[in-house]
Amino acid sequence: MHNFVLMDAADQPITPVFTWLDHRGSDGIELVRTQMGDRFHQRTGCRFHPMFPVFKLASMRLAESPELQAAKRVVSIKSLLIQKVTDVWLEDHGIASSSGLFNVQERTWDTEILNLIGLSPACLPQVASRNEIAGRVTRTAASVFGLPEGTAVVNGTGDGFAANVGSDCETPARISVTLGTSAVVRQTLSKPALAPDAGTFCYMGDNEAYLLGCAGSNGGNVLDWGRGLFGSPSDADTADLPIFIPLLHGERSPEWNPYLTGSWYGLRARHTSADLSRSILEGVVFNLAHFLEIVQTTSAVQASDLVLSGNGFLDPIAAPSLAALAGVSVWMPEEPGLMSLRGTAICALRALSRPVPELRLRRIAPINDGKISGRYASYRRFRGNLARA
Repeated sequence: MHNFVLMDAADQPITPVFTWLDHRGSDGIELVRTQMGDRFHQRTGCRFHPMFPVFKLASMRLAESPELQAAKRVVSIKSLLIQKVTDVWLEDHGIASSSGLFNVQERTWDTEILNLIGLSPACLPQVASRNEIAGRVTRTAASVFGLPEGTAVVNGTGDGFAANVGSDCETPARISVTLGTSAVVRQTLSKPALAPDAGTFCYMGDNEAYLLGCAGSNGGNVLDWGRGLFGSPSDADTADLPIFIPLLHGERSPEWNPYLTGSWYGLRARHTSADLSRSILEGVVFNLAHFLEIVQTTSAVQASDLVLSGNGFLDPIAAPSLAALAGVSVWMPEEPGLMSLRGTAICALRALSRPVPELRLRRIAPINDGKISGRYASYRRFRGNLARA
């Protein structure tokens, strides 16, 4: 998600792939913010943050980039790969929507935004359902890639959208919570929920399906950092823990500020490396619980279940800690790291009118810790102070 590459008139790339980790685009943000203000979120469901392709493109426009001036297409790496295999240019709603160039209310590329950055709709692929057959493997692609000629190639979608599909979270009643490298909470709705002050994103995932959520840049990457310094978290007595705010990589939701930093509150000389390791884990989980509150308030549609995905939840304390705070039933598949892959497979099965195998889940029991709610309340207070500052 959130990537793009510029192509020339011969359909050859003239730039590297810009990924969501590329933080260039601050002047592009100011251009769009100055011209559109809150209307940008109301039209796209995206936020003012450099990960969105629209802002890198706007920066290139301001810099009079020769690559942008020469570009005949702006495409994602997924649509580029589909074209290489099928000779068809096609994008899905999810990848299009997470670019910042797509109008989720009109369900098409946004002409006002494209005019602002000097692009025409002809530069962008046609948008279709993630469950649609984009084309078939051409004879040339068959020889180059070793694929059977004529094989159906399904449009598919981005990893976050696929995780919701793979987790069977395609109705508002079930919320998908992913703890991979990053951390994300997503709820599928039948119409867009656009709230400029909430700090949420809202993308169009497919026909009549919108993904409301909070995305964090701090998840498994922070857990890895903590384990490297202090070892794995322990389930020992946690009566006296400092509160960790895990914003080591800046943050997306709800502040959308790449310059925020991590911090400890209540850190004392008596605290051990085991205490710090456990507080790091809790900080990541508390951030997810905070996201869950925001999403439920914004959607105004109460969910009954959470389904967990991402290998961050393989930590034995992570899922039970979230279950203690969620207020609803929490479920996890046997292999949570495969939910995006399963969602991709489901897109293919639906495109071919094949049945989808049942997803087997186990219920997560809350951790036996009577003080975790109090520590989460402290986290919310400190995080709220940070947001106001």
